[in-house]
Amino acid sequence: MSLDQSNPNRVTLCGLTAILACFRHHPRALRELRCTREAVEALMPTIAWMREQKLPADIVSARDVEELAGAPVEACVVTARPVIGLAKISDFAEWRDEGATVVVADNFTDPSDLAGVVRAMAAFGSKRLLLSGTSDKLAFDPILWDESRGALESVRLIRAPALPGLLQLIENTTVIVGLARGIGRALHDAAPVRAPGRHNLLLLSPDGVSSTLQPKVEHLFRFPGTVADHPLSAGDSAAVLFQWLARGAKEKPGEGRGFLARKRARQAGKDKPAQG
Repeated sequence: MSLDQSNPNRVTLCGLTAILACFRHHPRALRELRCTREAVEALMPTIAWMREQKLPADIVSARDVEELAGAPVEACVVTARPVIGLAKISDFAEWRDEGATVVVADNFTDPSDLAGVVRAMAAFGSKRLLLSGTSDKLAFDPILWDESRGALESVRLIRAPALPGLLQLIENTTVIVGLARGIGRALHDAAPVRAPGRHNLLLLSPDGVSSTLQPKVEHLFRFPGTVADHPLSAGDSAAVLFQWLARGAKEKPGEGRGFLARKRARQAGKDKPAQG
């Protein structure tokens, strides 16, 4: 991998392994591909997809590949890393109108644990991940992108450096839910949060909500698991939290698909007057 210092969001990946991993987990990052004829068979799905997107994917000589890669390799691809913006108060008004669940990852240092949070978010349709504290250092960690298994394609990363001040500004319009170690209620003993006109924000940290942020948290729960034993990690707990919140969500009206619903549909068809 090489990094263009004049453009820190431009990254060149060299070799089949890196290119195929990028195509599998983060295809929207691809911008330009060059490969030799020897690499075409392995890269054919990548080449076909890029050409569908009107992106250059060229089969060239080894010298042309080396010119772009800066190294003698059989294939290389230019990628663009996402630009991570800063969280704004206006964003929270928009998310409240959507009824979105937003996640704040505070002080994560293990990319695998953060990847667990991302997978849970994608599984339950949450699309905004705010990175606070040391968590923003993991934004471009290869382990995070690899172990998220493509989930980061549907999640937007946003920096939230001044978290205490940010929570103070939004706490009247946002339900802030946090996890702690050894204190707080158990999830199975509490009714899921439902607050009309407000949206949920999950405050996650591997060590639990810090003492300075606890006054901002409206609902504080223990990490799932036996208190005296080993509770789940923050990444594993994210899926449990989302499931718990989903139990309190208002049910969406929809037509049934079971036996009785099909029977009623057939009867309705018989009762319609004949056309003619």
